[in-house]
Amino acid sequence: MDVTGAGLGRSQLYGFHYLGWLAPGVQAWLQTGDVRYLEAFERHLDDWVTRRDSVTGEWPGLDVIWYSLGTWARCRSLLPILEVLTASPLSDRVWGRLVATLLGGARWSYDEHDVFRHGNWQLVCATELLHISAVLPCLVEADAWAARARERIEEHLVLDVYPDGGHYERSPGYHRMVLTALQTAARIDPAVAAHPRFAAMHTWMRELVSSGGWMPHLQDSGIEWPDESLQRGSQLLGDQVVSELAPSTVLPESGYTILRGEDVRAVINHGPHIEHELESHSHRAVLDLVLDGWQHPLLWEAGGPPSYDDPAYLTWFQSGRGHNTVLVDDRELSTDRQVSVDPLIDTGRLAAFSGRHHGNGIPQSRTITMVREQPSYVVVTDNASGPHTFRAGWHALHPWRQVGPQAYDASAPDGPGLLLVEADAGSTADTTEGVARRPVLDRRSAEYGPLHSLTLTRSTGDFTTVLVPHADGQPPVVSAERVGGELVVISGATVDRIGPATWVRTVDGKLSWATGWRVRELVGLVRATGDVDVQLSGDSLEVTCSERCGLWVRAQDGVRLDGIAVDAPIEDGWAQLTLPYAGTWTVDGVRHE
Repeated sequence: MDVTGAGLGRSQLYGFHYLGWLAPGVQAWLQTGDVRYLEAFERHLDDWVTRRDSVTGEWPGLDVIWYSLGTWARCRSLLPILEVLTASPLSDRVWGRLVATLLGGARWSYDEHDVFRHGNWQLVCATELLHISAVLPCLVEADAWAARARERIEEHLVLDVYPDGGHYERSPGYHRMVLTALQTAARIDPAVAAHPRFAAMHTWMRELVSSGGWMPHLQDSGIEWPDESLQRGSQLLGDQVVSELAPSTVLPESGYTILRGEDVRAVINHGPHIEHELESHSHRAVLDLVLDGWQHPLLWEAGGPPSYDDPAYLTWFQSGRGHNTVLVDDRELSTDRQVSVDPLIDTGRLAAFSGRHHGNGIPQSRTITMVREQPSYVVVTDNASGPHTFRAGWHALHPWRQVGPQAYDASAPDGPGLLLVEADAGSTADTTEGVARRPVLDRRSAEYGPLHSLTLTRSTGDFTTVLVPHADGQPPVVSAERVGGELVVISGATVDRIGPATWVRTVDGKLSWATGWRVRELVGLVRATGDVDVQLSGDSLEVTCSERCGLWVRAQDGVRLDGIAVDAPIEDGWAQLTLPYAGTWTVDGVRHE
């Protein structure tokens, strides 16, 4: 056993010196009683202490042993071992070295973290400083350690946890790591458990959990299974963790929006690029999304790498190439994304997200609309201009196969799957293969496997992509085309006519429902003097206005406003009435063909 970790690579060398590899020796001794395991632990720890200061890392200015993550991880691993080995035949020499390793790490951490710094390193280090002060309270330094740790933890809960509950770096994996450390601190100090951001961090994690029980691997994250973390949170917080989820959720500071349907969920990334003490964990993509359904990923991304030493780390895992986004001239997204999003629209039947950014040097916009009522699907509309080469990348766990003109499907043999229909002609299509983690449901783990990419290339930045999730292995027959400025999507007897801010659904040639948001007209059905949100179903219309507003509706005799019969003059089949002030109003007696 080479306890220096030589030859492991630039990043893995640091992780080796967390000493997590020593714990199985103690576990084996406890389970078998075989003293050889304890002797091996003793030999390796003794050898490590003797040789550790000879190790040199490749990160400039970052010592392999004496840095925040290393001292945290060693204490987190060795502190429980210290308790386990209290009654063991471990030699006095190695016992002393074990204690000295813990105390040396705590002393270094106390000196190092005398002022707040953003990021996961300092926060987890502070929680472990509090932990060791509680386990070894007789030490003369314990009170000072505890005071400094509490000060840093309080600062991080204010400055390093967003009001929406997300951790500063926006990564589900690092969020869970930080929250696990804070849960240890909360068991020691009730003030941590009582802090509102502590509860918000659990709710944030709950928001990102899929129907399969995992969180997606966004921003250098692994695939996380947070059940145990949420259970610990429930023990500490009672019923403060949100269990019932809304149809849509916006996490504004973290920069994620989640749209939920009956079987399908979309997670949209619109957050900032976040700096780090060493290297940013923010990926080079924005307004990208992942889609899951029936407990499985449907539209996926490269996610976090096996190691930060992986040669494809920057060119695939962090790159826009590994995300569901539109690239411009194959350039990488800048750190200054200038991203902005509109208030989310959710009418119940559908939800619409819209955003824009300048991260590729030109204005780009994307709208993502999910219709929840069956047939349910997602429409992604991208817009950009200029003489560039635009590539829209779409990634799935299963190979893409062409099933029609500009229609492609990626399905598991027995389902589920995803049908993709590109409504705008003129794209050339290519398929390639990368790699990504994928969740393994029965083992609640993740393993790396192929990630299949479909790339649509064109000289204009306008793409209209219809994503149709399906539970079976065979996709439904769906067509999509532009007709008179509208997108017309046909699925069986259902025809949807979709405008920039309207959606009208007919079934078997009859109007089923219609909705519009921030509109003054729903063609042939409603007109208004101001911007309104409207929903029409049957002969009932729901209208939301922000101020007094004139309204014309296709109507017959007997128009009612919030159940009150009103004198609404009718001319050429249009009834005129007034919405007297801001609010949501119900108009009954509406007529339509």
